[in-house]
Amino acid sequence: MLLHDTFDFHARTRGDLCFARCLGTTLSYAEAYERSVAIAQAFAASGVVAGDRICLLQRNSIEGLLLIFAASRIGAVLVPINYRLSPREWVDLTADAEARLFFTDPDLADQFDAALSERALPFDLIKVSLAEERSGWRSLTDYIAARDSTTPLIRPSDGDVIFQMYTSGTTGRSKGALLSHRGMLANIHKSNASIPYRLNPGERSLVVLPLFHIAAISTALCAIATGACLIIHRDVDLDAIVTALQDDEIVVASLVPAVIQFLLTGVPGIERMSFPKLKYLGYGASPIAASLLRKVLDVFACHVAQGYGMTEIGGVATLLNEVDHRRALAGQSDLLLSAGKPFPGTQIKIVSREGDDLPTGEIGEILISGDELFVGYWRQPEATAAALADGWFHTGDAGYLDAEGYLYIRDRIKDMIVTGAENVYPVEVETVLFDHPAVSDASVIGVPDDRWGETVMAIIVLRDGHGASAEELDRFCRQRLGGFKVPRRYEFVATLPRNAAGKVLKRELRQSYWQGHDRAVS
Repeated sequence: MLLHDTFDFHARTRGDLCFARCLGTTLSYAEAYERSVAIAQAFAASGVVAGDRICLLQRNSIEGLLLIFAASRIGAVLVPINYRLSPREWVDLTADAEARLFFTDPDLADQFDAALSERALPFDLIKVSLAEERSGWRSLTDYIAARDSTTPLIRPSDGDVIFQMYTSGTTGRSKGALLSHRGMLANIHKSNASIPYRLNPGERSLVVLPLFHIAAISTALCAIATGACLIIHRDVDLDAIVTALQDDEIVVASLVPAVIQFLLTGVPGIERMSFPKLKYLGYGASPIAASLLRKVLDVFACHVAQGYGMTEIGGVATLLNEVDHRRALAGQSDLLLSAGKPFPGTQIKIVSREGDDLPTGEIGEILISGDELFVGYWRQPEATAAALADGWFHTGDAGYLDAEGYLYIRDRIKDMIVTGAENVYPVEVETVLFDHPAVSDASVIGVPDDRWGETVMAIIVLRDGHGASAEELDRFCRQRLGGFKVPRRYEFVATLPRNAAGKVLKRELRQSYWQGHDRAVS
């Protein structure tokens, strides 16, 4: 079975049903099917073969989903790129993927070209605008028109890769996690079997999370697998979200806790509004406070659940379901700090630094096993071997399992910061800061933030005789990093604490900021 098979089934049997709506455009399943086939034929006409990489840089759109199913039909690999990264990083990822094709929104094309002029790619790249034609870019309409509609499409196998999703690396080099059809379908099946409300054909799911992120892709594909209709928002807009929940008959929505909090505190009169169709609100990336949960249930009156996952497993691996949330509000509030229990068929264990299994309640590294695991990192065999040692995915997260089998996350072994559902690895930011002539030493940590869960903080040692303000460093970083990676806070110190081997003691740096918090991540 391949990723597009359920989509095709609904197109054949329920073709008139809405597939997706975005910016006033609505496509039925039958129309979406025809267009995805046409795009796949256009891929073939432009020389794309199985295994070729196709980059996609966009804000949420129907076309982005159609590209997924078009790639699925011929064995191509889709490479979603985070548009919040800097243009330099867009080009770096395109180069690493050795992409044949690059699709983007028209308003991002000029930025990509400007960055591309500073770094020539060692291979030819076909550039396609998802809307109108631009200088050096073909429009999607013209690209499709050049196809041969008689071209046979060669069906890949379910073990072939469908996504190459880039995750930040602790060494500063991004890693392209390779996700197969089989693994993605396993996660979709487990998710739909576990969540509190499974969509029915024609019911509506709200897509607000960015479709370069595995959480958004996974939840969208889960909805499509049921024949649901996706209501797609290009960006996060609080008023638009509330309007959709009220007027668009949204049944299922997935949001990050920060957006949920913004809705409940920033939309006047929301407590007097009615959301009769909403059955399930999913959240992830950070836990939810009991006080906020009570307000969610009062305002939205629906099931609530949260998941813990990552790119390398194609979505989530555990679920804190609606029953757990009710238990939490009935007096077991500590459950809200849990990431829930594993999906059916997914195994989780906790191991020591030496790799030994740890007993209940002891903190160690979280390992995951299941048929949803990724198949490796693109051209990084050593990183792959380390991550998938002994058939278990080594998450780099530290946590423990309690007596009931609930997973609790306590820290990130790899120092990753999660801010507003975006992953930031400190070494990427530190590498940029070290390029500033006034910076002698630097360490980047995550500190608690009421809105974003964590925010990025840089602790700086200046060179003797040099001066630099936080504003100057901010401007320097913004020219070189995606906005969410830029530190929000700066602290200037005389020295950084280091161990005997010279490694910065980040736990010591974080300690004062996380006092009073239940865990060292949010």
